[in-house]
Amino acid sequence: MAGVSMPVTRPTGRALIIGSPTCRPTPLNTLQRMGFTCAEIDDPYSAMAEICRRPLVYRAIILSLTSLYREELPIIQSIKRRWPHIDIWLTQTDGRHAALADAMRLGADGLLSEDGLHRTAIAGSASDSLYSRSEAAPAPWPVSAVPPVDPNDSIDPDIGDNEPILTADELRALLAEQPMTLPEDEGE
Repeated sequence: MAGVSMPVTRPTGRALIIGSPTCRPTPLNTLQRMGFTCAEIDDPYSAMAEICRRPLVYRAIILSLTSLYREELPIIQSIKRRWPHIDIWLTQTDGRHAALADAMRLGADGLLSEDGLHRTAIAGSASDSLYSRSEAAPAPWPVSAVPPVDPNDSIDPDIGDNEPILTADELRALLAEQPMTLPEDEGE
């Protein structure tokens, strides 16, 4: 009996593109060609609020280095520490060599170019970075100062009210997971 194999056509996942409006069209087109569903946001602070609100929605974060200040790069380390399932990809890195090196040390997974995603490996760890834990700049806002987010306000209009945000496997993993405990700050 001969078997027939059908191609699997499932979406790659959701990606959040962080960058100014002029920087987002190129990565958006590339990711859509690859099968990602994309949401766009202007700044890393709003992006962090969105990720905190819906951490299991996104599989990839795309950071445009031309839209970030170097002091905002520790968002990479924060995301990787709290949500290791999210890949962080850098784009528009021309002329930003120092920021690129810092972003890679902070845990970025690779680069996004017009021809796709390129995973890179870097020797060292986040502790070798300019922004190591002991020398890290304090958060630009206290955790309690993050404004409350309306749960009915969605950044992604493609998510309908009846569409589940989590797949069955993600929900099972979430329910089986132990509650996260945040490490206590040293010196307090």
